[in-house]
Amino acid sequence: MEVIPSPLIDPNANAEAYRSLAGQNQQPGFDKQLEFLIIHKDESLVLGASNMQDRYWSGSLWYHKNVDNFSHENYLTSIKTESGARAACYLGKFDTFAIGEDSGLLQIFNLNYNPVTKKTDLHCIGYSCQHDDSITSISKFEDDSRIVTAGMDSSIKVWDTKDMVATHSYSPAHLDAVTCVATQPGSNEVFVSTSLDHEVLLWDTRKAKPATGLWDEFHCGFTAVSWKPIDGNIIALGAQDGSITMIDIRHSKEALENSIQFSRGVHKLLFNPDKPAHLAGCCDSENIKVFDADNSLEILYENESHDDFVRDLAWHKNDLLTCSWDFIVLRHTPYTANFQAESFTPGNSPTKVVQVDE
Repeated sequence: MEVIPSPLIDPNANAEAYRSLAGQNQQPGFDKQLEFLIIHKDESLVLGASNMQDRYWSGSLWYHKNVDNFSHENYLTSIKTESGARAACYLGKFDTFAIGEDSGLLQIFNLNYNPVTKKTDLHCIGYSCQHDDSITSISKFEDDSRIVTAGMDSSIKVWDTKDMVATHSYSPAHLDAVTCVATQPGSNEVFVSTSLDHEVLLWDTRKAKPATGLWDEFHCGFTAVSWKPIDGNIIALGAQDGSITMIDIRHSKEALENSIQFSRGVHKLLFNPDKPAHLAGCCDSENIKVFDADNSLEILYENESHDDFVRDLAWHKNDLLTCSWDFIVLRHTPYTANFQAESFTPGNSPTKVVQVDE
């Protein structure tokens, strides 16, 4: 008896749908892993996320008009990105910002009123892809028209955002992935970079030899850097071993402070512009701390309310906002020990929690 084979059945019934669906047409709400949040002085806020649990490693952006009235439901507009959104910065105006993606793509977005839909949308006004790997960090210069980007491809690029031209390209800038770049307060030419190659470099784009070694006698890679507000000579460095090092760039061979403050590698450091001595930090865990940089990095505040890795920090009127891969944004008030949390779980209304730490 002849056996007639059954027709081949695609083991994944969704395969055709995935092939036909462009990344930018997916719903932004499904990207759980929040990567960054930036707050403008006019109080608008942008959230960026990556999708790490789907076939597409895409990303999402949400634009909120008012950080004080912040919840998932009240965002003004959102947009899908082709790859994970990793870093961002405002470009002077409240409605214009730059983002760096996992693909190495740099994009400039602004708000645009659509007369057809009668809605405000995010519109890409410029883009360029000159990094060969993920963009890890973005920082803007004082004039708001130039930014510096760092990448996993060990390169650093300085951009004219009006023409989307890389006016300076340092490749390789380090011997390993560049983890963070930060422009000097008030400067249009000077910035500092950290890398997994165990080195910290001070850059001046006006010089023929732009890079100067600041700190390289260390046993592990550096992962974060932040300039102290008002004082353009003091920086805080975070490292893979969880340590924080304070140095004066004028006397960089001697650390002002150095101590291990986290159980895992430091991910982000950020000084409070309204209280320049106070330094917030997060690491590759749920832990958030605020330190007194003028008092031996004494811990002023600590919180572990997130359920996954904390990825970014932003100060707002002495409140500290944090976002995490748990799809939650927390508002911390370190000086009174209260905090608020707003849930971004898809399909649910925002869950607001007010808690007083013991």
